[in-house]
Amino acid sequence: MPTRQLAGHLKICDGQVLWADEDAHELLGYPQGSLADLPFADLHGLQPGEESALSAELLVPARGVADARHFVLHTHEGGSLVVDMRGERMDDRCVLWSFSPASRSVRAQRIELLARHDALTRLPNRIPQVEELRQRLHIEGGRLLAVCYLDIDRFRDINDQFGPMGGDTILREVARRLKAALPHDAIVARVGGDEFALVVALGSRLQCEDLIQQVLARLAHPYRLQNRSARLQASVGVALMADTEQPTEVMLQHAQHAVFFAKRAGGGQLHFFDAGQALDEQEGLELRRDIVEGVARNEFWLAYQPKVDMRCGRVIGFEGLIRWQHPKHGALQPADFIPLVEDHELIEQLGDWAIGEALRQAAEWQVAGISTSVSVNISPRHMQRPDFIERLAEHLARHPQLHPGVLELEILETTAIKDFATVAVFIEACKVLGVPVAMDDFGTGYSSLTYLRRLPVAALKLDQSFVNGVIDNAEDQAIVRGILLLARGLGRKAIAEGVESVAHGRALMALGCTLGQGYGIAKPMAPALVPDWIGDYERAPLWGRAPDCA
Repeated sequence: MPTRQLAGHLKICDGQVLWADEDAHELLGYPQGSLADLPFADLHGLQPGEESALSAELLVPARGVADARHFVLHTHEGGSLVVDMRGERMDDRCVLWSFSPASRSVRAQRIELLARHDALTRLPNRIPQVEELRQRLHIEGGRLLAVCYLDIDRFRDINDQFGPMGGDTILREVARRLKAALPHDAIVARVGGDEFALVVALGSRLQCEDLIQQVLARLAHPYRLQNRSARLQASVGVALMADTEQPTEVMLQHAQHAVFFAKRAGGGQLHFFDAGQALDEQEGLELRRDIVEGVARNEFWLAYQPKVDMRCGRVIGFEGLIRWQHPKHGALQPADFIPLVEDHELIEQLGDWAIGEALRQAAEWQVAGISTSVSVNISPRHMQRPDFIERLAEHLARHPQLHPGVLELEILETTAIKDFATVAVFIEACKVLGVPVAMDDFGTGYSSLTYLRRLPVAALKLDQSFVNGVIDNAEDQAIVRGILLLARGLGRKAIAEGVESVAHGRALMALGCTLGQGYGIAKPMAPALVPDWIGDYERAPLWGRAPDCA
């Protein structure tokens, strides 16, 4: 006995399903009676213009019928059903639609269409090409095309709070609010897990800004779910175009780049694409990629600048300063690349490499009969890594022949002030491992005496801004004299940075500062030059050697 061909019927009035028969419920997988009062948009859910034959019952003439072939309806379980439909206007001005599944061959022809839509939100999963945009949005007369990339901030928190199904429910509501907030001809697509693309034609940038702020305000209204309330905020990047010559893929990439800056500024904001800013960011991205490859290819090395006891004519240690021999750009100083990574995890990788390299070099010098300390600068981000002390211990364990104090770490005074409690714990942990910590650029961060007394740093490095004027500037002399008295009173060493000449050294020693570092002593040098330089300096110190020095 042949199987009965199901043919469903829906009565639609003012966009609502007023009545549906048993076949309609069976075909669409809805429990009997549950289709009534459902918005018809929930059954087709497509963008305006994509299946305009059924977008409203108004398309059915006052007397007569309208056919819609190969139309896509959504089932209760989120699937799709390709149907042929016929609509007839009734006496009460509602429309009675009858529908039945399209043939299998027709369904195969619709696979590409179905693939272009998101099953969860029933939105398209991409934005149209330029030609289609030109027709659908009527871009003419100086109107701007705005391609927007909207990214929900911290949506993972929603999933953690309500579970994946709750998160899906909120995403469907976000899609509904976006469509409701935008002009009827605007395009909304879901292009990622919690990311949406919006395309709209507007008269000016100001109109675009006002519209997006309205969208963000609508999305910020509470979401009720599981008898609880949730709030969202979103970041939006916008790429504006006065014509439609750019491919939409490129425009969306620009908008996606702009949303990165909106998120970096704290989220919940709007940012317009800026080509110059994008170029700078792209160059920074390429340089960061080069850094990763450069570490693997041993392009980085440490130059060593000596620290000396000017009074006794002895070398007391070296500071390891990172250098990069870039294959394309040549020799790069830290200022050429460190600012690009100081807020990036790469600064941690470079700092970890510098510690390992300094210890390796100190061990090599020790084998050659040269015992000296080496200091390395540590960034705030690197210092705050939870596993910093563990990694430091691993580095030290690789060179058990080195005595405590060979490795020193330097941190900025401003870092110590900003997070005093963390820094104090950090310094104590380093001391336990036999690694002293010095406070760099001292005098620029306005440390209180209480903080300094409680921070167990081994040395204070006087900032060169004070040292530069120590020859003839009474105020700088007074500051240096005060720092020296403070250091002596607290039992800390004091080292002057920026000793640019013999005269600077004499002025510092006259004030009681005997330890110095700077170009007037020596520029940073390759590690192979260090042994000979130590011998040359200690045979003929720049300031001689005091009689009471051993």
